[in-house]
Amino acid sequence: MAERAYWLAWAQAKGLGPILLKRLCSHFGTMATAWRASGAELLEVEGIGLGLGTSLLEYRQTVSPVELLASYEQQHANFWTPADAEYPTLLYEIVDPPPILFYRGRLELASALQLMPSVGVVGTRNPSDYGQRWTRRLIQQLVTHNVIVVSGLAKGVDRYAHQQTLDGNGLTIAVLGTGVDQVYPSINHDLHDRIARHGLLLSEHPNGTPPERSHFPRRNRIIAGLSRAVVVTEAPARSGALITAQLANDYGRDVFALPGSLDNLNSYGCLELINQGAQMILSDTTLITALGDLPQLNPAALSPNDADDGRDRTTRSTPEPSLSPAMAQVLAAITAEPTTLDQLVQKVAQPTGEVLATLVQLELLGLVTQLPGMRYQRG
Repeated sequence: MAERAYWLAWAQAKGLGPILLKRLCSHFGTMATAWRASGAELLEVEGIGLGLGTSLLEYRQTVSPVELLASYEQQHANFWTPADAEYPTLLYEIVDPPPILFYRGRLELASALQLMPSVGVVGTRNPSDYGQRWTRRLIQQLVTHNVIVVSGLAKGVDRYAHQQTLDGNGLTIAVLGTGVDQVYPSINHDLHDRIARHGLLLSEHPNGTPPERSHFPRRNRIIAGLSRAVVVTEAPARSGALITAQLANDYGRDVFALPGSLDNLNSYGCLELINQGAQMILSDTTLITALGDLPQLNPAALSPNDADDGRDRTTRSTPEPSLSPAMAQVLAAITAEPTTLDQLVQKVAQPTGEVLATLVQLELLGLVTQLPGMRYQRG
């Protein structure tokens, strides 16, 4: 909780963007340590000069991180910082991760990113029949292989990717350029609500934030950051999808593009990506083959149809997966009565880190529920 408060406090400081915030944390180890740093120590951080360092020292004198957090949580209950366990590890790997990430929907999808592959699917707002057909074919393969589909809930390819994923009973995350409570464009009202119930909505903007042109290029970096690979199915020479592809490449993620006709202006962006070295989609299995070995989790454990329409967290029916010996041992140690993490570690005689990793998998399979205070129970 304390580190969460310091992340929030630093994120409110003027002059510190996502890049500097991550540098600050990397330099000092924790944001709490950075808060106690002297002026000279702050100047050791790349990008913090005398002027910014002075203003940061003055800012710290006017803010109580704990009080700021308490006030902020009253207004915004639905956010994570990199200090929170739910914050996607994959996203924090990028050079400029959002210091505050607002959410709405099925929170377990954020944890699933650590266990299951994710692919960003983006493209033009005006796809041709060819673009729609191949987006559908690729999505069908991703859903079949239990891959999380990430996109931006824009018109066109984004919208089609989310719809096809949900229609196929798959898992999808939408990254918005507005607050997670805002619908944009208006045509997405029903889809927005559907993702809130069966998928996960994410944004670096607080609730109530309306759409602004500058938000969307920044939004694209989060799509790229949440994805192990990004595929552009159709895009003209000037397209936001190309920004996402470039960012994915900068972050060391694989980039794929669907080739198209030279007679189709909507193919020019994809053809240029291929010319620059993006991997070419040659069949509907190209992505799956490139992703390599996929985790053997039961897709039904996170089926959108199991989500409770009225809640963010869901009560899922219990699947009957084949458990590894370690998972079976941990599950056997959990009863209908809440059991603490320490009690579980003692019962199974496994390292704490291994028990935690197993608990995450059991929770994703719908076999275990985590309660406040690091307590666990069956179902």
